Amino acid sequence: MQANGPTSLVVINQMAPIYVSFAVPGKLLDDIRRFQRTNPLKVQVQTNEGENPTTETGRVTFIDNAVDPQTSTIKLKATFENRDRALWPGEFVQVSLVLNSEPHAIVVPSLAVQPGQQGTYVWVVDDTGVVQMRPVTVARVEGDASVIASGLKGNEVIVTDGQLRLTPGAHIAGRGGARGTPTGNPQ
Repeated sequence: MQANGPTSLVVINQMAPIYVSFAVPGKLLDDIRRFQRTNPLKVQVQTNEGENPTTETGRVTFIDNAVDPQTSTIKLKATFENRDRALWPGEFVQVSLVLNSEPHAIVVPSLAVQPGQQGTYVWVVDDTGVVQMRPVTVARVEGDASVIASGLKGNEVIVTDGQLRLTPGAHIAGRGGARGTPTGNPQ
């Protein structure tokens, strides 16, 4: 700045579209690139302010080409239409990056999946309250939920508590069970 030079009187911030910058762990870079090749990556943000938080959906429009060595994160930028002006420059938001969606995945609580000599299994309860041991293949574990690759159909009742006391053919009461959900949402 010069001694008698111009000074900034205002700062102009673009409102629509609006951009949200965020960082993700650098170890996810390969997954982000892989999923970005097939579809634009969706990003959801939720505002924290006010009594009615707002959720907006946008898409990733920038991926930095370097991992920050101090934080081991990579910077991404998402673009949001922001037609109703729900997002504001400088506002803090919660960001969720959606890499992939499996709407027909069968998801069960990980507590229901038991290790056995022949592999993993769950206890399935039929309509009469009789339990059977069912071998399953777990595709992956996400937090407290396991995505089942094979062995279950959607909406079967599985036992989530007290499995050590069960034997095939035993009758049980309706406690401690959950339904495998074909929607991808753990229960």
